[in-house]
Amino acid sequence: MLFKEDTVVYVGCPKFYKTGGTELAHQLVKTLRDKGKNAEIVYFDAKTVDDKNINPSFTKYVKNHVITKDIEDVSDNILITPEVKTDLLDSFTNIQKAIWWMSVDNYLVNDGFINKMHCIGFLRTVKAFLLGCGSLKAKKIDKNIDHLYQSEYARDFLVSKGITRIYELSDYLNDAYLDTRKVRYKDRKDNVLYNPRKGAKFTKKLIKAAPDLNWKPIQNMTTDEVRDLLLHSKVYVDFGNHPGKDRFPREAAISGCCIITDRRGSAGNEIDIKIPEKYKFVDNNENIDKIISEIRSCLYNYSNNIKEYEEYRQRILNEKEVFNENVEDMISNKYN
Repeated sequence: MLFKEDTVVYVGCPKFYKTGGTELAHQLVKTLRDKGKNAEIVYFDAKTVDDKNINPSFTKYVKNHVITKDIEDVSDNILITPEVKTDLLDSFTNIQKAIWWMSVDNYLVNDGFINKMHCIGFLRTVKAFLLGCGSLKAKKIDKNIDHLYQSEYARDFLVSKGITRIYELSDYLNDAYLDTRKVRYKDRKDNVLYNPRKGAKFTKKLIKAAPDLNWKPIQNMTTDEVRDLLLHSKVYVDFGNHPGKDRFPREAAISGCCIITDRRGSAGNEIDIKIPEKYKFVDNNENIDKIISEIRSCLYNYSNNIKEYEEYRQRILNEKEVFNENVEDMISNKYN
């Protein structure tokens, strides 16, 4: 993509569906504006610029928006869309185009079938479609446009598909998590936290195998309540499919929790979730006893085990700087 002085960058996003990816879209627009560049959030499911049904958490980054018909389709401008909304690009001829791969599993791969790696990816794609965030039409990946990757998992996927125009555009956590002054490693409760929306079937097996542990679901909480729970707990387990570089493991780690995951998706490499290999497991019945044993070790030897996550926590703290460097590379035309 080629940046010029008057280039406008349009970043596609749903107007209310709040995820790590939608927050990230707003973070990009804010970062570009902070650097003096023209950037706009495009709520592709909004009908008017006066649409009031906007997630209030988005206004922290961007207080205004445009809609699809406002995009100026000229060659100096750039349109970036998430992988679940690639059909947005089809309406434009002249504008420079890019797909931002915030996940992999939510995309229908180019052979016309669902990505068989994790069928839950299909369910999420259906959910996105119902919310106006994606298309169920199978579609080949366009190799002639730019592809931005948020995770090593996505980069590996793009390389496997023969894509060559790939560039890093990562992400970073909400600033509330990057402020580590409240993190203490003493007087924590023996909580084992989990997200019931991620890997629920296998997590239920773990709970059944160790009912004596203090399992706590993270649900129906505000951001502040989640943060407080993480700051006072010892372990977070995540046996979901990790479609991208998920935020929950990072939020838990930076808050002082030991992290235990499966090896699916982005958890399958040593970059996206950079924790010792002994804390990653294939989520099958044969490993349940081993997983429970590791959880108990993190609870009872917390003061020692938590030290093994220091490299991961430092990487998380550096992500905002890396993201800014990525954006600088973009606007200085290193992504060209």
